Amino acid sequence: MVGERLRQVLLEATAGTVAEGRSGRATHPVCGDEVELTVRSEAGCAVAIGWQARGCPAAMATAALAAQALVGCDVNTAKTALQRALGAHGGLAAHERHAEGLVLRAFAVALAAGG
Repeated sequence: MVGERLRQVLLEATAGTVAEGRSGRATHPVCGDEVELTVRSEAGCAVAIGWQARGCPAAMATAALAAQALVGCDVNTAKTALQRALGAHGGLAAHERHAEGLVLRAFAVALAAGG
């Protein structure tokens, strides 16, 4: 179950896309969770991130948090930034950790597309 602090991030978040950004999508092959990030970047770093997610609350909350936490990141710094943000919000349970990987894969695809 998503912790209270991550649940609050999700409740306060508004999903959406970023104008003129590039999309990256990742799907979990077993549970079917889907995360799509729309990233506008400059010099390989995200300057704006929109998100859409379908599936478990952890996937949706992690995507919402990433839209804030990954601004200013490139593909090399994203994992540390997302882990730090997740930790500050109570973290993910073992069975929810797939959400982190989904978000990071979607982010990498969007940046590779030249967002």
